[in-house]
Amino acid sequence: MRRRALLLVFFFSISFLFTPTLPAKDKPKTATSHKIPQDFSKFVEIPGAEMAGAEQCAQCHAGLSKGYRRSAHSMQEIACEQCHGAGSLHVVAGGYSTESKDKIISFRDRSPEQANGVCLSCHAKSDHVRNWFSGAHQAQDIKCSDCHTIHGEGHGEQRAIESRRELNENCLRCHQKQNAEADLPYHHPIREAKMSCVDCHDAHGGSAGNNLKMSNANELCFSCHAEYQGPFTFQHPPVSENCLKCHSAHGSPNQNLLTVSQPALCLQCHSAHHNGASLPLVDRCTNCHNAIHGSDIPSATGGSKFIDK
Repeated sequence: MRRRALLLVFFFSISFLFTPTLPAKDKPKTATSHKIPQDFSKFVEIPGAEMAGAEQCAQCHAGLSKGYRRSAHSMQEIACEQCHGAGSLHVVAGGYSTESKDKIISFRDRSPEQANGVCLSCHAKSDHVRNWFSGAHQAQDIKCSDCHTIHGEGHGEQRAIESRRELNENCLRCHQKQNAEADLPYHHPIREAKMSCVDCHDAHGGSAGNNLKMSNANELCFSCHAEYQGPFTFQHPPVSENCLKCHSAHGSPNQNLLTVSQPALCLQCHSAHHNGASLPLVDRCTNCHNAIHGSDIPSATGGSKFIDK
């Protein structure tokens, strides 16, 4: 009996040593809010000034006040002084004066950092501007008011967000290279307003280069052209690497938005591919290799020639 008891103690001791330790329970995760890079409230402060009221603003700025009533900001009950600062020092009995001009926040006269700071005092918490601080527009000192109509003036419906056509024209006003490419024979339907620049680009700073809305160009292209994504048994390396190796995104003189016309495009990689007379092919390679984006059909010699039959 004593011997059996000793054996039981021995086995329990061994099993305890080799029993895996259970991990400690994770602490409950708390939702973290979007981190604001800095305090922007200082950009809307006017030392010593007090609120004058929107009615006081309307007495001098009747035109802006009338249009503002139907703007997106007005619908959110944003008053004049929430963006332009308290107006008591700006209001003078004799009307406009040079001294009073310096006692109000004027977006036109402010630097991009100061003007955008006013907008970011509210919008820094918004998800759609989270990448603004690492984007190309911020690096180029673009003001929010360069693209957005803050008061709603200048457009038929007094909106801060324009129609698709107006939005595209706003982008192309600065991006002249893309403006010219959009006029080429083959282009994405930007001019026709069937799609907009922001379908692909995030104007407030995308997560990838060129302010793209997705992590890379292929992911963005495949979101519309899913039939070319695969997976295929035989992948065409340029397709897997980058669609822009063969295609020009904004416009091209070549069919299918190709950067170079066929067969010159294909011969850049397949330089030894000639006809029986040792001359370069003069026809389109895709007349035969019609599954050029990828294929599941093997060739007789192994691999694939990207032919779908």
